[in-house]
Order: sequence, then structure tokens, then C-alpha cells
Amino acid sequence: MKKKIRNFIILFVAFFLMMLVFFPGRYMTAISDGLLLFVLTVLPAMLPFFFFSRLLTSLDVAATLSDALEKPIRKLFNAPGVGGYILTMSMLSGYPIGAKLVSDCVENGICSSDEAKRLVAFTSTSGPLFILGTVGINMLGNYKAGVIILLCHYIGALINGLIFRGKTEPKKENAKLPPVRTDNILSEAINSSIAAVLAVGGYIAIFNMIIMIVQDIRVLSFVADTLSRLGLSYSLCQGTLTGLIEITRGSYVLAASGQGLRKTVPVLAGIISFGGLSVTVQSMTFLSNAGIKPGYYLITKLSQAIVTYAIACGASWIFF
Repeated sequence: MKKKIRNFIILFVAFFLMMLVFFPGRYMTAISDGLLLFVLTVLPAMLPFFFFSRLLTSLDVAATLSDALEKPIRKLFNAPGVGGYILTMSMLSGYPIGAKLVSDCVENGICSSDEAKRLVAFTSTSGPLFILGTVGINMLGNYKAGVIILLCHYIGALINGLIFRGKTEPKKENAKLPPVRTDNILSEAINSSIAAVLAVGGYIAIFNMIIMIVQDIRVLSFVADTLSRLGLSYSLCQGTLTGLIEITRGSYVLAASGQGLRKTVPVLAGIISFGGLSVTVQSMTFLSNAGIKPGYYLITKLSQAIVTYAIACGASWIFF
């Protein structure tokens, strides 16, 4: 089985390399567009969040906030109190900061790999800047829709944490970070943040090219057309399929589908909660160091997407 997967990946990579060799101008432009998007919109917002969250983690703020939120986090999610800190930072800054902080906590001995699995089920979220600003105002032209998507997204994450809470009790004592060394804390934080944010930029550029190739070979249009024959909206299918790869472009396609907010908002909430393959790969860059496998992460994100979609369907019927 592993050999078949390996061969599939080799064929997959070889195909994209051939497309890049045969049509360098088109797909180098896609890479450039992805990097431009990263530099202009992602880098300015993500780098300071990565830097300051790393500083807060190193300065033992994670343990301090964990003490304040320990009881509800343990009671609801059967997880270490540090989950309150990670959830707060993820809600403020969005993908993939939650995965980064879970990895940092495992690396620093604050939680175990098993506890990290419970944490990642409810601390992997998008942020208000993307949902309210980019999707709600810029794409949909409706701030109220953005608020509904945001609330459904966060509620879905919390319910998902209940689903994956497990039965084994987390360790009772609050693990502490190593003593802070003020001689290198700033340089360590900036070096770690730069490495992390550059990895995110690389994934954005590569997935921008992948989406263009998939569109050029008509895969998305073929699947969307097949699903539309079952009575589903072609534009919603196309937007959903695009969002499963990369949520920003998928959200744009859905917002421009002209299907109305009652149909569009639930799908947007669902794909934002899933995060797309681009966010999955970005998150796994960090979570692999925490002992979390891609299959488990995908299951938690699919569950979160389904729960959020169901909640957003109800909210859309009420408010739209």
C-alpha cells in the first residue's frame, strides 16, 4: 500500500513538473501571483502574529493563561489548559497559527502528542480578518453574512472539540516552560517566525500554480459538471471544489456564484472550516513534529466542516 502511494505521488509530481517545463511562462506567472498575494496580504499580517505568539509562549504566558482557562478546557474538551491560550491565538490570527502553537507546546513539553490530538480538533481556525474583511465585506459585500460565518465557524470548532475529546484524562499538573533566557529570546522568536512564515508563502505560491493546472486540464469543470447533473448548482460545486484546494480562491468563486446568501453562506462556512489542502499542508508542516498524522488531521477538519455547515444552514434559514 505504501509503495502504491509513493508511486502515485511520484507520478503526481512528475506531471506537474512536465506542465511547468512545457508551459513555463503561464505557470511561472501563477507562482509569481501567489508570491505577490503572499507578500502583499499574508506576510504583513502573519509575521507579527507568529513573532509575538512565539514570544508569549517562550515567556510562559501560555502557562499563565492555561491556569485561568484550565477548568473549562479540561471539563469540556478533556484537554490541557494550554488549549485556551492556543484557541485564543488561533481565533485572533487564523490558520495555521493554531497548528504552530500546538507544535510549540509539544516541543516545549507543555503537552504530550496524545493531548495535542485533542487540542488540534478545536484550535485550528481561521481568523476574523479573513472572514469578516476578505469574505464578508470584500467578496460578499455583506458584513452580516461575515459575522454569521465567523460565529458558525467558531461554534463548529468548539463542538468538534467535544467530538474528539477522548476518554483518557490529561495529566493534572501544569507543565512549565524552561526558564526564559533573555539573551536569545528575541532572536529565537524572529528566526522561528521567519522560517514558519516563509514556509506558508511557499505553499501559497505552489498551490496557486496547482489550481491553475487543475483548471487548465478541466478536472474541476468536469467534476462540477458531473455533480450538477445530480441537481446541484454548477457554480456552487465549482466553488466548493476550488475551496477544497485553496480557500481564498474558492471563497471568491462561491461569492461570485450568484446563488444567494442562503445557499452560499453555509458552503463558505464549511470550506473555511475545512481549510483546504493548502492549509492542511501548511498545518502539517508544524503538526508532524507533534506526532500528529495527516490522516487524523484531515478527519478532524472534515468533521469540523460538516458540523459548521450544518450550523450555518440553520442560521442562514433564520437570517436570510
